[in-house]
Amino acid sequence: MNPRDEEAELARRIRAAARGHEAWEGDGLRERFAVRLSESAARPDAVPVEIDGRKLEARRGATVLAAAMKNGIRLMHVCGARKLCATCRVKITAGAQYLSPMSPRERLSLRAHLSVSPRTRLGCQARIEGPIEAETVFPLCGDIPAEDSQAEKSR
Repeated sequence: MNPRDEEAELARRIRAAARGHEAWEGDGLRERFAVRLSESAARPDAVPVEIDGRKLEARRGATVLAAAMKNGIRLMHVCGARKLCATCRVKITAGAQYLSPMSPRERLSLRAHLSVSPRTRLGCQARIEGPIEAETVFPLCGDIPAEDSQAEKSR
């Protein structure tokens, strides 16, 4: 059996199984599922992240600092993300297992700033591999202005 025939047979069997569930029709579950599936298929590398209560999506493998900055959340990083100042510290409230392992240099920086805890990470070093929730230790006020507003200010 060729792959197209196998896919058609699988689709036929799924439709036949779904016909017995009329409850799906009334609440729009089928449509919501189709939309969610197409969104996740369109962005397979997107990971849900929550920073200071704001929900956003980050690219898998990006640092917490990069995810925050890309999504307009200001996160202090005095040393320019070089593991020196620890001002980009974040407290991971959920999903710590979905971050990259802590490097010895990151651990040393946190220890020097008396922030050694399995839930405390440097935002510039912790790479996101799955859904996480984090709180900033040194939050900055306001959001990063959009490119449109920056262009207007420069005029």
